[in-house]
Amino acid sequence: MDVNRISFDQLKAYWVEVDHFGVAGKKFRNVVRTLGDYRSTLANPARFSYGLFDSGELIGVTHLVQWDEDWLRYRTLNIRQAYRSRNLGWYLLRTAVAQDWKDRVPAPTYIFGWVRREHQAWSITHGFTPADGRWVDGHIAMIKPLAEF
Repeated sequence: MDVNRISFDQLKAYWVEVDHFGVAGKKFRNVVRTLGDYRSTLANPARFSYGLFDSGELIGVTHLVQWDEDWLRYRTLNIRQAYRSRNLGWYLLRTAVAQDWKDRVPAPTYIFGWVRREHQAWSITHGFTPADGRWVDGHIAMIKPLAEF
């Protein structure tokens, strides 16, 4: 398994192919600036898309965006159905963070996910904790210190 940067267009094509958001005709933006009460404070944040490849086949994606000076947001973490239950999402996220974010100066303090209710257990299993405990439209902010990656 290899983790490599991919283009945002490749990321969008994957999201459409696997129907990640479940919304036909959804428009995708490179940066989402508002999630519930959280607001991205950076005008042009650093951001990279990553793909997980198995023998050259794209089997998973994530998108990491500098949310503010302290938080790095992981935006979606999707592994193809046939490859799930192997902890590959965690492998993808850890590897992507290590590639471009752990040694960044200044490095973010936390990884931040805007997590759907049905994925909160996964987040907790991997050491994330609620940022403030508030649910908004079925999502909650979960954070984990970057130093723990």
